[in-house]
Amino acid sequence: MTDVTPAMREIELAGPDLPRLRPRPGAHLVVHVPAGNGAARRVYSIWTHRPGSAALTIRIALHPAGGPGCDWARGVEPGDRIAVEPPRSKITVDERAPFHLFVGDETGAVPLLAMRAAARGPAFGVFESTGAADEVPAPAVAALDGVPPLPWVHRGAASPVASRVLLRAVQELELPSASGTAYVAGESDTCRLIQRHLIEQRGWPRRSVLTQPQWKTGRPGFGAGDD
Repeated sequence: MTDVTPAMREIELAGPDLPRLRPRPGAHLVVHVPAGNGAARRVYSIWTHRPGSAALTIRIALHPAGGPGCDWARGVEPGDRIAVEPPRSKITVDERAPFHLFVGDETGAVPLLAMRAAARGPAFGVFESTGAADEVPAPAVAALDGVPPLPWVHRGAASPVASRVLLRAVQELELPSASGTAYVAGESDTCRLIQRHLIEQRGWPRRSVLTQPQWKTGRPGFGAGDD
């Protein structure tokens, strides 16, 4: 276990079945975490998959409100056993895109940065976090050697729900006149705001704006099929 930021923990999973998995960049896992006398399903983004080591890492946002997922992430110990479902991919890299646009908050940055490392061609984007300490580091891979990192903006005390801070940052981006493929991940209402901006104000085709809501207020199992 590693604390990537004050509010995000990285956990490595190991097991004999992991080499057979074929997660695409940006995929996530549904993890069955302990909850009372049973289990709760929670969805987490895959950061890296190392088939040769039979290992896979996930990154988990530690919300102040807590819950079964956060409790498990804070208390998990080496050797603990956990059940997971096969990887899912709602969005992944469009290899035909003339350029890529990545937009998300701290939670969205996990799958998006994994996708950025796999993307070829020009890339633009912006990420949002509460402050500098919560910026998610990009993966250290050869594909990103010498590539300038995508910028971050900070919302401070502003709400992450339907974030006007991130929307304004996207509105200020200088992008090519033609549309590329956009990947938007993070808080559900914020994803919709960014999607509407790109379609209605930038004129992008709807099919070129791919969204992956990561969380929603009051929905701890959001994305895993739970309420």
